[in-house]
Amino acid sequence: MESDRPKKEKKKDGNHQPSKKRRRQQRADSPGPSCVSMERSKKKKKNDGNHQPSKKRRQKRSKVTSAQSDQQHQPELEMNQEELADTLWGGSSAVECQHKIKSNLQKKFRCVFEGIAKAGQPTGLNEFYTEIFITERGSGEVNKEHEVRLIETASRKPAKEETPIRCEDIFKPLLGKDKPMKKPRTIMTTGVAGIGKTILTHKFTLDWAEGKANHDIHFTFLLTFRELNLLKGEEFSLVELLHHFFNETKEAGVCIFDQFQVVFILDGLDECRLPLDFQNNPIWTDVKEPSSLDVLLTNLIRGDLLPSARIWITTRPAAANQIPAECVDRVTEVKGFTDPQKEEYFRKRFRDETLANTIISHVKKSRSLHIMCHIPVFCWITAKVLEDFFKTSQIGEKEPNVMTQINIHFLRVQSIQGDRKYYGRAETDPDWSSESREIIVSLGKLAFNQLEKGNLIFYEEDLAECHIDIRAASVYSGVFTQIFKEGCGMYQARVFCFVHLSIQEFLAALYVFLFFIDTGINLLSEEPPTSGEDKLLLVYQSAVDKALQSENGQLDLFLRFLLGLSLETNQIVLRGLLGQTQSRSLFTKIKQGLLGQTGPSSLTNTETVSYIKEKIKGNLSPERSINLFHCLNELNDRSLLKKIEQSLTSGRLSRQYLSPAQLSALAFTLLTSDEELDVFDLKKYSASEEGLLRLLPVVIASRTSLLNDCHLSERSCEALASVLSSNSSSLKELDLSTNDLLDSGVKLLSAGLGSPHCTLETLRSVLPNGQTITPKGSISEDI
Repeated sequence: MESDRPKKEKKKDGNHQPSKKRRRQQRADSPGPSCVSMERSKKKKKNDGNHQPSKKRRQKRSKVTSAQSDQQHQPELEMNQEELADTLWGGSSAVECQHKIKSNLQKKFRCVFEGIAKAGQPTGLNEFYTEIFITERGSGEVNKEHEVRLIETASRKPAKEETPIRCEDIFKPLLGKDKPMKKPRTIMTTGVAGIGKTILTHKFTLDWAEGKANHDIHFTFLLTFRELNLLKGEEFSLVELLHHFFNETKEAGVCIFDQFQVVFILDGLDECRLPLDFQNNPIWTDVKEPSSLDVLLTNLIRGDLLPSARIWITTRPAAANQIPAECVDRVTEVKGFTDPQKEEYFRKRFRDETLANTIISHVKKSRSLHIMCHIPVFCWITAKVLEDFFKTSQIGEKEPNVMTQINIHFLRVQSIQGDRKYYGRAETDPDWSSESREIIVSLGKLAFNQLEKGNLIFYEEDLAECHIDIRAASVYSGVFTQIFKEGCGMYQARVFCFVHLSIQEFLAALYVFLFFIDTGINLLSEEPPTSGEDKLLLVYQSAVDKALQSENGQLDLFLRFLLGLSLETNQIVLRGLLGQTQSRSLFTKIKQGLLGQTGPSSLTNTETVSYIKEKIKGNLSPERSINLFHCLNELNDRSLLKKIEQSLTSGRLSRQYLSPAQLSALAFTLLTSDEELDVFDLKKYSASEEGLLRLLPVVIASRTSLLNDCHLSERSCEALASVLSSNSSSLKELDLSTNDLLDSGVKLLSAGLGSPHCTLETLRSVLPNGQTITPKGSISEDI
């Protein structure tokens, strides 16, 4: 069948020429060795000598060639190092090239700077690396929920229910029930920011370079979209692109790769600034013919360009749909650390066993920290904060146990370290210097501006807009990572990011808070306050409204941090930072009425709590309501939760009417409980459709949900279909018997049952006409 995509035109004189800049560069370069050739004439000349390949090897190569013609997109190339040399005349250059690449990759990845780039003491990757939990997913379906919520959901799903995949086995054959084993060509690995995707690619590459794994692979080319973005607008052939990033291939004259087993690792799809126009880009098959980077990448991924190559793409979940599903053979997901792996990480991090035990114990006691430590980068942040706290805290000082407190202390630790290292400040000096405040405010402005745009990666022009001095920013290297292409080449541009999305969101919240204290201006609302209104209260109310309006909860964590900053206990740690605000502390300004007609900040917080409770009573999604309870936790208000907990203990819940707010409080209580949610029986709480809809996240988290005889209707079936098709669902058994679902409701359920994400094994549901629903989604007669 003819493809609908435009085919490439035959190159004419003057077409597809490299830019003037690149032509000048090519003329300036001294001529390197000519490309290793596969021409028969060169083979014959070599064969006239004494270097005759064995008959067995010639037959093996013949089989490989045959396999390529029979199955263009799935070649099975199995050559050992000796055969690699025999395959290409001049092959010694290819082997030498491979050795140089491996040697350079070992130098590059053997040591890492944990959490940050080029700061502190390097750590051996093999010594530091803790196995990360990877599992297979059914599809690359996009999940645009806030990534912290994805982590919270994943933390409730037992690891034992999923089959782990080891890093080195990522390209092992797929085992299908109704199909033979098939080696995946293109793999996509998803995972939230900071979960360990990049470290995973480094570990895979290092293991290959050290000869520990994947011996069938001849070349591994790791490219990041951060680096590729810098070449946007340039034209390259695939060979030129590899020569650009891997000079060893250029020096060896290796230009033909289809006889090798090559792996391309494309790290950080979510950071890609190229259009990746799979629909309209022309088909491109010539590895030596220049085109735009976008055309090269789309053709490489879909298999038109160098079909013998294997491709591994990593991305955050929200960007997964940039690659068409038909171009991906396997989707895996990085889940981060399991509970035992968290403990292993801290024990590797601290050789002082007493300190390690203290930190592990503290993390286990704080549910929010324990959940966030699924993310390796957050483990690193937590380790730095708690190490400093337990070594320097005063008697009676309360340990940081929620994310806002961890981030405040993290910023403080980085500020002190930066001031001592670069400004020579003594241990007795204040925690916050004027220099540290200046850079923190600038970084906060950058964080806020880019958060509003949805950007995680920034360039030098973005920093310039916020008047950030790059050298000064690098002082706080634990907060702000500098990443740039090293070595010779045409590009030395720098790329920047915060070490984790949560740090960016925290700094954005801190900036909104500091900007208001400095100027009295609410950055979250364009409407000026009326006379006599509590201006600080309006900031918090605007943040609540903005978070509820944001798509998929993208400002949920920002809201938690901003509300957390309102507590005086947290402001005490920031006092040196806040106290430099126009030479007056926050508390002085509040008392003098400079922030509006208000009393102490505790009164403002009480009104903020009331505002949030009113919102919970409204018609919110269960997920939005649950985040508002997280916000109440930040404000130390547990009044709604205490009432529910008392009713749970007494067993009175099933006998009393629960309001929407109480149902949301119940959902939050069940989801944040330390007890594993195995069986959820709706009748114990609220045998009603309203009860089910408010408690839907609990159904997703449970293994067995008993919803029989709960007065459910077609409306419930639509909601349950979304549960069944959710890739976050843990549901194995569902009882819907003795409910009037109607045929229309059953059809909705069947759609959910047919989803590739459906994990249901047992479904009990007897319809009025004597039919039952099977787990496969079909309707059959009940005999």
